[in-house]
Amino acid sequence: MKLIKNKPILILILLAILLRLPLLNGSFWLDESAQALESARPFSQQLDIVSDFQPPLLHYLLHFAMLVNHSEAWLRLWGALIPGLVTILVSYLIGKKLVNKTVGLITSLLLATSSFHVFFSQELRPYSLACMWAMFSWLFLIELWQKKATGSKQDKKTWLVYLMSSILGLFSSYTFPFVLLSQFLMTLALYRHQLKSHLIALVITSTFFLPWLPTFLKQLSAGTVLRSSMPGWETMVSLPQLQAVPLTLGKLVFGVIRLDTSWYFLSLVTIILLLSAVLLVFNLRDNNQDKNISSESKKKLLMIFLAGALPLLSSWLVSFWTPVVQPKRLLFMQPFIYLFVATLATQAWRTKQKLQKIFATFLLLIFIVINLFSLHQYYTQPHLQREDWRGLRQLVRARFPDNDTVLVFAFGEPFAPWRWYDHERFSTIATGRLNQQTYPQVQDKLKPIFEYQYVLVFDYLRDLTDPEDLITKAVEEFGYEQYELINLENIGFVRVYLKDKLIITG
Repeated sequence: MKLIKNKPILILILLAILLRLPLLNGSFWLDESAQALESARPFSQQLDIVSDFQPPLLHYLLHFAMLVNHSEAWLRLWGALIPGLVTILVSYLIGKKLVNKTVGLITSLLLATSSFHVFFSQELRPYSLACMWAMFSWLFLIELWQKKATGSKQDKKTWLVYLMSSILGLFSSYTFPFVLLSQFLMTLALYRHQLKSHLIALVITSTFFLPWLPTFLKQLSAGTVLRSSMPGWETMVSLPQLQAVPLTLGKLVFGVIRLDTSWYFLSLVTIILLLSAVLLVFNLRDNNQDKNISSESKKKLLMIFLAGALPLLSSWLVSFWTPVVQPKRLLFMQPFIYLFVATLATQAWRTKQKLQKIFATFLLLIFIVINLFSLHQYYTQPHLQREDWRGLRQLVRARFPDNDTVLVFAFGEPFAPWRWYDHERFSTIATGRLNQQTYPQVQDKLKPIFEYQYVLVFDYLRDLTDPEDLITKAVEEFGYEQYELINLENIGFVRVYLKDKLIITG
């Protein structure tokens, strides 16, 4: 009831909804289509996801959503949009509980307008869902910490919902254990009075996950085989180790826009870092002058910093063995980046120093301008949006006869988005990974194209699976001639081959 009467946060949630409606019904891209196809299978097959390196919670959620509708907007509503909106609300509650209402509102405003958060509130993958459970988990853990610290009787209900949030988070994303590890380390270092109950919660959470462990190990093994058999795949699913930390922080702050090394971009990064460092120094100095609030204020600021930093550090260390660092997988860091900035700003506003207030205001304005600019770019620049496979399907259907056209994919099967949108109307040939085949084998697989006048060869991912360009060589040796090159944003080239160019009419 209190939240219903809280007009500022309701306005921010409404703003967040409005900013997430554009492009919500856009085409699924590769990973989203694969997710949708898997979730559309019978209920008994929802745990058969060895090829998808994710836990099963989103699969079940979408499976039941599909009983009502299969549209992009509907599925994203349940799989991403609602979790994203709930994350904004819970981040407000964390800021309010830890510091004050203003910190919560600033954090929610920055999340609501972040193009990165908008993008993954529209992504049919588990990143938004895992972020929501992470923030719930932090909210209830903070409440447990505070009750124990003040000598209040711990609420079993709060402990149970913390436990439930942790379990659901663990079944949402394999990066969620970095959240649990961070919480444990912080309990050990800052809230030891809570250590016993925290250890019990960890044991129970791990016990719930144990039945899924064999499948997780199979997924891990499948991922290892894929990286070794397809050179270059690893660079697509993870960041270079030495660049992982700055690139992750850059994407969480700057959003969907392309990061570069131009002088104005590096200058902006430098200004943000300097302002944050100056405000932090001011904050610590002012707290030292006020002994009554110094210890607790520092502790809260440290807690916010560690909640964001520890998952990044721990996942980066694990990536020396198994690459896991990607900004989207660490989306649950973003609320704490904004919480940290909001706390520095509000602490500066409480002082009598005008310079601190100016610095704080300027820092927040920079973040807001970055968010608005990045959002504008996302809405208006197709190369920052998702692959438009739905549009490609419409184009192919409008221009080529389905009974005289075959599509060739250099993959183990036709790409998931094509299968999702085409429903097997067009004939297809999937050659598999040609980097493991001989040229005669490729020719043998492509022999069925003789039955068709038009052959459409997709360049999508072909640099990984057909690095020697065997497909086009075979098609041309079979007497087909390329007469058109269709270029699609984010999908790449579709090469159109024709058996007899004389049939082309105006």
